[in-house]
Amino acid sequence: MHSSLFLILLLGACHSTKEVKVSKSSIVYQPVLVSDSLSAKVNEQSGMMWYKNLFWVINDSDCEPKLYAYNNTGEIKNEVEITNAKNIDWEDLTDDHDYIYIGDFGNNLGNRKDLRVLRLAKSDIENTNQVKTEEIGIEWTDQEDFSKRLQKHDFDCEAFLSFGDSLFFFSKNWANYKTRMYSASKNIGAHKLKVKSEFSINMLVTGADISSDGKVLALVGYKDYLSYLILFSEFEGTNFFGGKSLRIDLSPMGGAQTEGIVFGENDSLYVSTEQTQLPQSIYRIDYKQWLGK
Repeated sequence: MHSSLFLILLLGACHSTKEVKVSKSSIVYQPVLVSDSLSAKVNEQSGMMWYKNLFWVINDSDCEPKLYAYNNTGEIKNEVEITNAKNIDWEDLTDDHDYIYIGDFGNNLGNRKDLRVLRLAKSDIENTNQVKTEEIGIEWTDQEDFSKRLQKHDFDCEAFLSFGDSLFFFSKNWANYKTRMYSASKNIGAHKLKVKSEFSINMLVTGADISSDGKVLALVGYKDYLSYLILFSEFEGTNFFGGKSLRIDLSPMGGAQTEGIVFGENDSLYVSTEQTQLPQSIYRIDYKQWLGK
């Protein structure tokens, strides 16, 4: 989502003090700033993954079709160009042992019929910075209306993750603030996806990731121009919404627009923001204190 669509808040962002307190509905928390000195090349960073001890990110719609990798000081260490695919609206990034997956499924208007995941082999980026991708086409089988309804529909998507032999997608519902989960195999080709489950998440989901042991799902997003994180735990298998959920209120971040989320080294949890009135940044969430980990 472009930062121009995000209302500039009259809220300051406190970077030096971590605040934690429990309210009736959620935990209010100030994330730990890792870096707000990121390159201008990632000013619209949207999706994020962790690979070879670096943060890998993509920018969203109409930006260059590139992946950028930077360290925890924000220094860019690698750039990879996709030579056979345009960045229509890249929104999230995930990976498994062999592949990197780019989610080109942003759909603010609700009228896209060319939703897809771009798959590239990790082995291809070992010796070159220009690679080609293969395409996994996706379609929400429950969508019947494809008329243009800017941010007034429930068929946007900005979040997915890789788990086992499948990809899991989480919808961004502009109308009812819920999220639906779909899953697809990682095979190249066209896939018609049915709803697996739904959760009344009370925010717009913009990023997703799962811990290395598959026991904690994290979804990040915003509502009314304030950021939130939902942690799901104690679920069985891939019934992610069937266990416990914990809502973390990230409003002390002020006008920061949260976009990506990733479990990094030792399952440390990070969220990224794109440029608004605040610079593009990356933060750490010390979540283990709440889950007894």
